[in-house]
Amino acid sequence: MSNIVDMLKRSLDRTVPISDPDYIIGEQKSLETFDSWVSSSLVDGMEGFLGTVILGQIGNGKTHFLRYIRRHYLEDKNNMIGIYIPNMFISGPLVDALNEIYKSFFLAPGNKSLKSYYSEWEKYKEETDPQSIEGYDNLICRYLMNCNNREESELVLDYFSGRALFPDQLKFLRTRFGAKKNFISNENDFSQIAGDAFQFLQFITDKPILLLFDEVDKVYSAETNSVTLTRVGARILTSYRILFDHLNSKQLKGLICIGATPEAWDVLSKQTAFERRFMDRKLILKVPKTKEDTFNFAIKRLNEINYLPNKSEKEVLETMIGTLSEDRLKTWADVISLLRSGQEKEFQIAVSEEPESIIVEILENSLQPLTWKEIVAKSQVLKKMYPKGQPTTILNKLVSDKKIKVSSTTPKTYESSSLNEEF
Repeated sequence: MSNIVDMLKRSLDRTVPISDPDYIIGEQKSLETFDSWVSSSLVDGMEGFLGTVILGQIGNGKTHFLRYIRRHYLEDKNNMIGIYIPNMFISGPLVDALNEIYKSFFLAPGNKSLKSYYSEWEKYKEETDPQSIEGYDNLICRYLMNCNNREESELVLDYFSGRALFPDQLKFLRTRFGAKKNFISNENDFSQIAGDAFQFLQFITDKPILLLFDEVDKVYSAETNSVTLTRVGARILTSYRILFDHLNSKQLKGLICIGATPEAWDVLSKQTAFERRFMDRKLILKVPKTKEDTFNFAIKRLNEINYLPNKSEKEVLETMIGTLSEDRLKTWADVISLLRSGQEKEFQIAVSEEPESIIVEILENSLQPLTWKEIVAKSQVLKKMYPKGQPTTILNKLVSDKKIKVSSTTPKTYESSSLNEEF
């Protein structure tokens, strides 16, 4: 059936999740292991951040896994503050890079700005002794305790989220608090303010922090098989080390998760910031994918574009996927490539065996009669099968079998017999 093939290709066009995915395929054991790590971080009396690593080759679903994890613990279980950092390393001057990384904690897609926690802050402030709050030596809390109303408090929270402010807003903050336009000018500033922000979130929500770092692979080039950690990159790593130490010194609870290729992790694991914290908690994403994984993946992708295949369409998918060699399904990138291109000979045969069904399906889904030119425009399979003209024999047989009707006009138009009967 052409429609299911065309819809599948359409569903595969995106490579980055539109929003945090609500499904994960073939990684149940990995999820169970990760959940045990989270449980360890939630144990009463347990303080400090645990380090975890998700290993997988490029295209094997590390980003999908990380973003699923954020949704799972943020929305489904609602027991952690999930923060996804799309780029662990950012190019450019060090200070600019550190400011951009900090902003991504609260302004990257799917992350919540500090201002969105205003109601939690108000509740916390009402229930907590002011002297106790002041004793935390937290810069964000100090600013907030000196605000006179909600507008001022939300401005402070926007400021510490890294959001761009208007000149008059910056002037107010500078006059009231002595605030600078950019509050990060070196590695220590980065760790101090990030630590204060995470401490603030943990205080007002009473939830551990889940930090998910992506795009770690920039420290290693697969093309040249060499380490590509720059001087700025090394200083960013130093900033992370200081931050991790700072989080532990504040006795915060949480979990740090890094998604990386094995080669990139080999580089990072030798760095001071990572050698101790991540040693015993590593997951390797599944290789290869099975045909069952591939089928389930195809169904989920179709569901993402609100397409629900019927029983016969699912059978077509199973036939198509059954022709693929599992040796070639090493990563999700391989799966997507094979499903999208359909270059294997058996794959092409599987989707083009029944042009009659393709034609009937197109007409059944049309509210008006169609010419052959209009029919073939709706199916890539028909275009490939009949590039020069219409299959007269097949069309005549469908008419004689009373599956479709043909007009006497020029050019001829076709419509579904069953559709006609319904009306």
